[in-house]
Amino acid sequence: MKELIIRSLTGAIIVLSIVGSILYDKYIFALLFLIITVFGTYEFYKMLDKTRYRAQIVFGTTIAGILYSIMALIALGHLNALYLSLVVVLFFIIPIRELYRDSKCPIANISLTIFGILYVSLTFGMLNLLFYHGYKGEETFHFILAFFIVIWASDTFAYLTGVSIGKHKLFKRISPKKSWEGLFGGLVAAVAVGYIFSTLYSDLSAISWMAYAFVISIAGVYGDLIQSMFKRSLSLKDSGKILPGHGGILDRFDGIFVAAPVAIAYIMLFS
Repeated sequence: MKELIIRSLTGAIIVLSIVGSILYDKYIFALLFLIITVFGTYEFYKMLDKTRYRAQIVFGTTIAGILYSIMALIALGHLNALYLSLVVVLFFIIPIRELYRDSKCPIANISLTIFGILYVSLTFGMLNLLFYHGYKGEETFHFILAFFIVIWASDTFAYLTGVSIGKHKLFKRISPKKSWEGLFGGLVAAVAVGYIFSTLYSDLSAISWMAYAFVISIAGVYGDLIQSMFKRSLSLKDSGKILPGHGGILDRFDGIFVAAPVAIAYIMLFS
């Protein structure tokens, strides 16, 4: 019971923080996810502690913060996209620094450092683009608010459905607890959220809103499975311990890592 209370309290704080920042100010949202990006990237590198690989933790986390900040400022209209070339220059410093580390796995270390930056900060940075209406460039909070509510509703109902009637394993090798029944339960909840948004906002048609929710839900499942694959390969239960009752940043936001770029592509193509 105590664990459930702690988990629920942590979840409520996360939800209120994200929804509050979306509704109050996109700059607050950008700052919130800058903090999440820094902690999330550091957490990704720390997952490798018990392996023979040694990512450039401090430098990689710093670049992740810079990349996120540049992407957020581009989305907010304060920087030109050409500023991303600065990050490319920083990427090439990573192999130069590896020359001085006398490591037996330089290629793996470099690859993991770069992947950690892209996996976390690139994805979180892209979230800021969801404050805009695709190619029209009109400012809105509908798409990003729907994005998070779909992710949360899908996760919650997938869990509830899986626990109550789940029998057929979805991906036993990677995540034994996930079931096909849970997947469909999550999809139904996601599509329902999409329909509700269609009655509130006319940015998209009802079918398009439901399709938006559907693809986010599917992509979120893959994000979850990918994170489970990482943890299983490293023999870890959680990616970290920073969020009481939830584990780490990557545990709590795993679905976003695939869902965010998919959501942006959908809005760009169909809005």
